[in-house]
Amino acid sequence: MDKLAGKSVIVTGGGSGIGRAAVELLGEQGALVTVADLNEAGGKAAAAALNKGGQGRAQFVTADVSSEESVRAMVAAAASKFGSVDGAINSAGVVQHWKLLHELSAAEWDFVVNINLRGMFFCIKYQIQQMMKNSGGAIVAIASIAANIGFGNSAEYCASKAGVTGLVRAAAMDYAKQGIRVNALLPGPTMTPLVERALATKPKNLGSLELPIGRIAAPAEVARGAVWMISDEASYMSGSCMTIDGGLSVA
Repeated sequence: MDKLAGKSVIVTGGGSGIGRAAVELLGEQGALVTVADLNEAGGKAAAAALNKGGQGRAQFVTADVSSEESVRAMVAAAASKFGSVDGAINSAGVVQHWKLLHELSAAEWDFVVNINLRGMFFCIKYQIQQMMKNSGGAIVAIASIAANIGFGNSAEYCASKAGVTGLVRAAAMDYAKQGIRVNALLPGPTMTPLVERALATKPKNLGSLELPIGRIAAPAEVARGAVWMISDEASYMSGSCMTIDGGLSVA
């Protein structure tokens, strides 16, 4: 399990959920991981776990993906510590406000879009700039199956995630000749801390989902896909939007 040994990889949202699971998997493969998150406690714990286990080296960087300067500094820190940026899994994001579209305020819309879409733009922009100084790299944007199918009371979330898939396709076209692959991963419902809180407070919104596979995903089940996508095993894959949704999109 050393396909990514010695590779410098950034994981945003690495302090919990899918990002935390990706950090753990990268550590098992010997990657050099920059764990980026606003959640300082979770991010530091994720990095410390890799360093303690001796399976890979890690650093924690406080990062607010909605801030361009914060993202620029995050990428610079990864390059400074490990010499390059070879891969990135952009997992940082927020969920919807569980309101009908006409009830959403502009501030609520902006909050979700600024993190999920504008923040993804900043991440991909500065990661690509750094990768162009290397011999290329691979980026995975964690979107959502909500990019392809509608969810009730979720207009701002669906729009932000659909925007991510468009961003990924365009970036893949623009930078293929520079050896940079850009893909999106579209998970279905996954038992992250954000979803756990949503289930506790808004069961009427999530309880109606019928998943053919019969259960919500564990974060590691999604993260495995993201780690594979940045590895050389996915070397011919770019501009793709891969679903890991327990069959939800075909039900």
